[in-house]
Amino acid sequence: MDIFPATPAPDFMNIEGWENAQPLSLKSLKGKVVLLDCWTYTCIFCLRTIPVMKRLNEKYSKHGLVVIGAHSAEYHFAVNPQNIKKALARYKVNFPVAFDIQNKTWEAYGNMYWPKHILIDANGFIRYEHAGYGSISEFEESIIELLQEAGYEPPTELDENNPKDEIYDIHGMHFDGMSPEICVGHTRMRRFGNEHSAQPNKINQFKDSKNHVENMVYLRGSWFWDREGVKYAGKDDSNAAVIMNYHAKKVNTIIGADDGKPARIEVKLDGNYLTKENAGYDVIVEDSISYIDVTWDFMHNLVKTKNPENHEVEIIPKTNNFVFYTFVFG
Repeated sequence: MDIFPATPAPDFMNIEGWENAQPLSLKSLKGKVVLLDCWTYTCIFCLRTIPVMKRLNEKYSKHGLVVIGAHSAEYHFAVNPQNIKKALARYKVNFPVAFDIQNKTWEAYGNMYWPKHILIDANGFIRYEHAGYGSISEFEESIIELLQEAGYEPPTELDENNPKDEIYDIHGMHFDGMSPEICVGHTRMRRFGNEHSAQPNKINQFKDSKNHVENMVYLRGSWFWDREGVKYAGKDDSNAAVIMNYHAKKVNTIIGADDGKPARIEVKLDGNYLTKENAGYDVIVEDSISYIDVTWDFMHNLVKTKNPENHEVEIIPKTNNFVFYTFVFG
């Protein structure tokens, strides 16, 4: 963690709910060392940090450390407390989480990205901070220092490796050369790979040129280009699709439904339905067809391969309530 000039820590602001704890405040936690994890469940680096936070909570909570997650929102659907609770259950988060739905605590700490970690001493002063994904080795020494400073006797033997967790198995880890995260909302992306241009906040008809450049998103069919993603606007039996050539081991997508009802998609790889060997964690393979019934907005794992490979993934909406937001790879 990076040393931070000792500064009084802002208390939690405009928190609209808590999970795994009664409402907390820095005032009530005086005398404890607090590790504040500012995160959101749509951020892949935040998800990859959850196992580290769980391990730190397990190892040091009996010795004066309080790990708190402040969940803020990157997408509009992430302000929904029920969606946050579903994410906490999926990833087995067992430490206190504050619902920072209006992003006020996130802003109070000067954050501009996710995740951000702030280490607060027993007197309520910010002493260390850390931006982005971090392994456990980047946190332990600073935590031990502040716990000992406060009079606690924490274990001093450092973990040699990150904890094992299914999050890594589901979503994968970053590696050099893999395809980048791509958000398709018009506030984040200027154009699709299709030869013709698209109009924001309107239904657009996309034709597939079938010549797909790597790391570009292509659309086929009728789609409404919204600020955070694209909403399927065609008929249930059309040949619409979201298409991308990529290089990775895992294909994850942030997807959802715009009416609260299940949205069905089919998933193909290089023109073929997935098999049980390469179908991702959230994909069902039944009668030789690979599909997902999307019941809430979050990061779904579509494809898995043992090694980094080049493929073309094709996501085919089968209901007209489907919304696509982002490709995320691992």
